[in-house]
Amino acid sequence: MSDRWSRGGSPDDLPTSDIDAIPSACDAPAVQPQRAGKPIGVTPWQAPVAPPLRHGVLTDAARDDKAALAKQICDVMRLMYEQEVVVANDGNVSCRLPNGNILITASGILKGFMTPDEIIECDPEGNSLDGRRVTSEIKMHVAAYQVRPDIRAVVHGHPIFAVAFSLAGLSLAECNIPEIIVTMGAIPTAPYATPGTYDLPAVLAGHLANGDAVIMERHGVVTVGSDIFDAFKKMEMVEHTAKIMHAAQTLGGQVKPLNQQEVQELLDSRKALGITTTNTMCWKCGADQECEAPDD
Repeated sequence: MSDRWSRGGSPDDLPTSDIDAIPSACDAPAVQPQRAGKPIGVTPWQAPVAPPLRHGVLTDAARDDKAALAKQICDVMRLMYEQEVVVANDGNVSCRLPNGNILITASGILKGFMTPDEIIECDPEGNSLDGRRVTSEIKMHVAAYQVRPDIRAVVHGHPIFAVAFSLAGLSLAECNIPEIIVTMGAIPTAPYATPGTYDLPAVLAGHLANGDAVIMERHGVVTVGSDIFDAFKKMEMVEHTAKIMHAAQTLGGQVKPLNQQEVQELLDSRKALGITTTNTMCWKCGADQECEAPDD
């Protein structure tokens, strides 16, 4: 090989034969990660396909088709993985079928690389219908469906900023972000309970009966919705709110909650928009002024 490069010359000075001799990382054979002899993920990765919507709402076929729902669960888990809402085996997603059974993620799998065949169907009590092992958080999902007969999906993740707020003892329940007040209301934090035990759904039940999102102290976030993408949307909104509040506090300013009149105007807008999402407002804002709950 020419020694021009060693003397500080340009790569353009190299003879073509010398350039061809330079090994390239692209020449190495692609290695696809394996799990139990089975490739994980798709190479190249295909972005999740937008769900079939009618006027912004999932079509009935998309809500009820088991294969489509399993694909939606995988798509949402991949999105959560890409957004660092989950890592490794963290998190789980479920949806309720028209017959009351539950489709849910399996236990001990990499959630960012799931395939539809790894989705398990359970009865309404969370018992696997084919003997495969479901996620250890199945109890939490079952409890959510029991206290909320109106929902069709549950999403659980470990979003960094929302969990960090719970570790720091900071609340996201104050009336600070207009969009959250209109769409979801306060975001409460449930006291710590051991993950995977019956203690966890016990502390969550009251919050989920009255709201669509709750932070679990030291653990994660659970959101519920009319379909898988609706529940995922709320997970995104919780984490986005936590990021905004973190940024505001990092800047050193004092975050001033919206006052009673401002909150009431937002709730009036919520009602005018026909938003019927269960609202968990604590009905306090400003200097402990009482607000009236909306007529939902």
